[in-house]
Parts: sequence; structure tokens; C-alpha cells
Amino acid sequence: MIAAIGVFCGMILLPTHLVAIESQVYYIAMEGSALYYSPFLATIPIGFAIQWINQTATAHTVTHDGCLTEKPCAFDSGSVFSGNSFTLPPLAAGTYHYYCRLHPIMQGVVVVIEPTVKG
Repeated sequence: MIAAIGVFCGMILLPTHLVAIESQVYYIAMEGSALYYSPFLATIPIGFAIQWINQTATAHTVTHDGCLTEKPCAFDSGSVFSGNSFTLPPLAAGTYHYYCRLHPIMQGVVVVIEPTVKG
């Protein structure tokens, strides 16, 4: 549909609808189960944002292993409180080990992969 808007003596034609582009998001839950991050190992295509959702009653972090070493720190959420989430923009291809600073037993791995080309 086209809407007409009068501007002085002329008219401008504008579309009445806009297309929203949704980014692709991969979800990881923070749970109270034995795995803590679900899934523990997440294989994600390049270009996806990643969102961790805290489904527990306590705060947690999502901290890349490099943050406490001399390696680059790819991400560190700070405290993610109950019912809240932490979202990362798409990461470069690679393997990212992470853990919770508040509960170091909580660990997970994100593997970002390039799409496979068939042909």
C-alpha cells in the first residue's frame, strides 16, 4: 500500500509498511540442573547472536575463559540476575569456553562454525 502525504504544493508517496529484519538468535539457558548451561556444548552457525537466559533463582555470569588469563577476553556478562538475559552479537568462527565467575563449576562451550558449502 502507498500513503500520500501532502507537502506544501507537492506530494510524497511513502510505503505504509516496513519490513523488520530479525537477527537470528541462539538461546542457551542457565539452569539448576547438573549441566547448568543448557546445552553445555552449543554449535552455532556464524552470524547468530547468542542469548543466555537465567532461569535460576540466583545471579550468574557468562565469562569467556580468556578473561582471567593473558588471552583476549571475548565476552563477560557481569551479573545476570534471575529472569534476565545476556546477549552477544555474532562471534567470529572458533571455540569459546566459558564459565560462571560466581559458580566456577558452571561451564559451557560455544563453537561458532562457518556454513558448509555443498556443490
